[in-house]
Amino acid sequence: MSGARLHHIQAHAVLWGAAVLIALPDWAAAADLFSPAGPVMEDQSTHFVRSALIALVAVLPAIIALPVLLWRYRDGTSARYMPDWEFNKWYEGAIWGVPVLVICMLAFWLTQSTFKYDPYAPLGDDPLRIDLVGTDFRYLAVYPDQRVAALDQIVIPVGRPVSFRLTTDTVMQSFLPNGFAGQIYAMPGMVTNLNLVADREGEGVATQTQFNGSGFANMRVPMRAVPAAAFDAWVAGAAGDPMDAESYGGLVVAGESAAEYHAPTPTLRPLDDACLFDRVVARYHQGSAIPPEAQPGSPVFDPAKGALPAGACDTLVAGRSFRTHDMTTTREDTSRGSGH
Repeated sequence: MSGARLHHIQAHAVLWGAAVLIALPDWAAAADLFSPAGPVMEDQSTHFVRSALIALVAVLPAIIALPVLLWRYRDGTSARYMPDWEFNKWYEGAIWGVPVLVICMLAFWLTQSTFKYDPYAPLGDDPLRIDLVGTDFRYLAVYPDQRVAALDQIVIPVGRPVSFRLTTDTVMQSFLPNGFAGQIYAMPGMVTNLNLVADREGEGVATQTQFNGSGFANMRVPMRAVPAAAFDAWVAGAAGDPMDAESYGGLVVAGESAAEYHAPTPTLRPLDDACLFDRVVARYHQGSAIPPEAQPGSPVFDPAKGALPAGACDTLVAGRSFRTHDMTTTREDTSRGSGH
């Protein structure tokens, strides 16, 4: 091969390699089950791989035995004939013992992981508080301490614990911050908690995994972990009309009609009502059933008739406090959804 020909091949190889690298996603920045951006998801990733490998102990023999048995019992008269064979203790021990051992090992490790990362247990001091409200079919992330509200996006600082309170203003939902933590349920009138922390920069997708309507598959919003300075700059960029109880009603209507046909458009607005999350929860604790015209998600929902309850945060629901980013909420006050 001539030198010019070899140089030509090498040049094309470099160009194709560069094209492939450009086309591939930024794996260092991506956050998912196999590229976790925090200790909670990292533990889940390890558990998933470990479980798959252990399960192969029970699965591989069956996969290997299938072609062997097909060959052994193929049509013909040359195979060994054993009409009196009934029992073999080694076969029976393997058939029953190996699956039992696999189940015991998986149960032990799953229990350890579950208690290690209880979704309600704080992961450090001074957590960032985020109140997450699910609607049809959008996510509203309220940052009460920063006085901003993010629609269809979630941003957290790297290295700082994050404490979510979750509820919905529609039917039951399932929140999965892929790349950062596990799934947890959210229900109208109830509050669930989720604690996580990101130990590196990255972007995942917060997904609503509960089948609950025509637009649920599009309820996927970006969730980013950024440096503290970038997070502060993001908060400072809030613009537009402030988010309050009145503007929230219009948001619910707009979200329902557009979600199935249009991709979410992330926005960040100033927060004019730090009790917005509590008012959404309190809507379902007024002592009477909510009529269809006052229920978000209903085809006849009217924001004027479905106004959120007024009053101070601590008085919205008599005898209960939903302001719980510090593990003070009792089990009677909230519903513990599955998590991590």
